[in-house]
Amino acid sequence: MGNFISDQILKFLNPRIVGIGIIETFELGDASAVATVRLHGEMDTVRVELTGISWSVEAGKFRIHYATATASKLWIQGILDLLAEKNGKVLSFPDKLSLMPVKMLFPKQKEA
Repeated sequence: MGNFISDQILKFLNPRIVGIGIIETFELGDASAVATVRLHGEMDTVRVELTGISWSVEAGKFRIHYATATASKLWIQGILDLLAEKNGKVLSFPDKLSLMPVKMLFPKQKEA
């Protein structure tokens, strides 16, 4: 099931980052995800990991919450840190049926 979910997530994410690069691999673990990303203009791939993943739906938005985001390149780690500060460690997408695999894999965010 993990490969099916990974494939569905890649189909959802790759068209959204086409101007930046491509996610070559996407591995799912226990409340974590590790991606290998090839950025345009970069010789080496970048490893990006999100841990402590959960999800929620609010006002028609599907929200992925994460505890930490790390990258194998220092400058990308800096960008991830800035984004985490700006977005409160939440990624928002329209709540679509195509995101159902994420809901099946990760726990729902606990109510505050």
